[in-house]
Amino acid sequence: MGVAMFNLKPKKGLEYLRATNHLEWSPQGVARFLAATPGLDKTQVGDYLGDYDEFNRAVLYAYVDNLDFSNLEFDDGIRHFLAGFRLPGEAQKIDRMMEKFAARYCQLNPGIFASADTAYVLAFSIIMLNTDAHSAQIKNKMTADEFVRNNRGINGSEDLPTEFLVKLYKRIVNNEIKMKDDDGSAAAAAAAANGGGGRRRKDALYASEAARSVQRSQALFKAKAGQRAAFFSSREAAVVLPMFSQL
Repeated sequence: MGVAMFNLKPKKGLEYLRATNHLEWSPQGVARFLAATPGLDKTQVGDYLGDYDEFNRAVLYAYVDNLDFSNLEFDDGIRHFLAGFRLPGEAQKIDRMMEKFAARYCQLNPGIFASADTAYVLAFSIIMLNTDAHSAQIKNKMTADEFVRNNRGINGSEDLPTEFLVKLYKRIVNNEIKMKDDDGSAAAAAAAANGGGGRRRKDALYASEAARSVQRSQALFKAKAGQRAAFFSSREAAVVLPMFSQL
């Protein structure tokens, strides 16, 4: 009952679980629930973790601090980070979540990057590469040389090793970072709780992966607009279009 309620309205579901003494009401307790409870809608988990409320932010920090990125390659750290939820569609939410991931990764893997800012910018670059490499809507794919060039000067005004970036590039191109639910169990549970009717996130759950990849790249560009001085080049209109959507 509590899981089905969460999948429809996360805060109401958590309030129900709290009222029935099935949930420890603390940032750590809610974070453990989100990480360990089967059947939760990953879209709703992501939206809850990215919410602006102060308690939600504390839950996000507790959630990420419970993740162990020790000795993981950077892209594997991103995969591990995104395994339990889907990134929300709102740019500022994505920005806050990726910033916390970068800080945690650098805390557990000191010496790889000059600062968490480097990890933060590189994480966005990797997600954009993932969109570029695996979206059917993007025909002219980013090359390894372009990926390296896009990430020049992000490591405390210095360059990251070319070999490091090329290896990252190859791992992303050869092994897509999945950003959707692996099965329909969460959708089915929410639909059943809703009497089989429609739901707020139905379009997102049933849209094609290619369309969602393009939407994700748009959100990422908007999140990065006016922030840290990193430049990403692309030959694809589907990628650069968001830069002009504010005009």
